[in-house]
Amino acid sequence: MDVKMELTKVYSNRLLQSQKEISEFEEALSNLIDLGDRSIITDLCMAFDDDTEQYEIMFGLIQGIEYLYKENIEDGLYLISLAVPGVVDQAREWMEVLHYRILNHEQVRRSYGRVLSKLDSKTRETIKNLLKDIKNEDPNMFGNYVDEILKAI
Repeated sequence: MDVKMELTKVYSNRLLQSQKEISEFEEALSNLIDLGDRSIITDLCMAFDDDTEQYEIMFGLIQGIEYLYKENIEDGLYLISLAVPGVVDQAREWMEVLHYRILNHEQVRRSYGRVLSKLDSKTRETIKNLLKDIKNEDPNMFGNYVDEILKAI
């Protein structure tokens, strides 16, 4: 299997506007997830787009990414964090969803603070701003979790 070709299919069909795009997206994503290679996480994150037509299908991308990093959380979170600056403008809502899931999982949340402390200042600042926005949108639900991560940086 040509990994680059499968990644291109996921990215090219990310808007999920037709049954053909949905089928190609799902097939390519399944092929990539089956490889179990977490090194593609950054590339997969680039396929998030807030203009997608099919929320439920795009959510499969979140689940696929989580599956890929379950055996090495810190590596996976690092690869996610590298993608955030490049994708946040086209997929802010999806980056928030991904971060809600990080925030809601204690082990993952603790690992994320360690990961963020290792990033370059520009990437770290982009993610800090995203986390602060999440905290401001729902301080009761996420305020303490965001603060926990920010203290670890």
